[in-house]
Amino acid sequence: MGKVRKSPLQLGQVLAGLVVASVVLGACGSSNPKPSTTTSTSAPTTTVKTIAACTTALITITPVFGGSAAGGSYYRFNVTNIGPGECALDGYPALTFFSPNAAGGAGSGGPVSLTVTDSGPAPTRVVLKHSESAQFLLAYTEVPVNGAGCSTVASVDVRLPGQAASTPVPVSFSPCGGVIKVYAFAVPGTVNP
Repeated sequence: MGKVRKSPLQLGQVLAGLVVASVVLGACGSSNPKPSTTTSTSAPTTTVKTIAACTTALITITPVFGGSAAGGSYYRFNVTNIGPGECALDGYPALTFFSPNAAGGAGSGGPVSLTVTDSGPAPTRVVLKHSESAQFLLAYTEVPVNGAGCSTVASVDVRLPGQAASTPVPVSFSPCGGVIKVYAFAVPGTVNP
């Protein structure tokens, strides 16, 4: 059998291949490796602040006559946070109405039977800082409706959502027709009847 001989061209190609291979392998074993970077991302953390509901003991309620038009009138009841921190109101107040007492004083008479209907925009949560106020509206008709007479109210007990205790509020008005409309707690001035 004969000897295989490589031509000078083939030997040149083999040598060139060995040079390229040594350069590539030399780069892999380099004593000066390039620094690698790692990127890490994480989702931001969210802290949810819990704000307690306003309580009867830490609020004041002040009625302000809102006006009259077309046989109806309304009051704005300003609810002010007198507590040290924030509190929230959400929904509608519960209302109980009282007539004047026999001696003419407010609030100590008997209950007045009136139907309260929720009215206005859907409730939204209102957060009150110390000394900030929210309000709810109370609207009524001043003209007898469908033969139903008028009642005399001397005070309203206001109960906040989720609270057992109520706050007596002296306010005098004469609703007719036996129906009162109440609007949910809102930022003052944002809701009208």
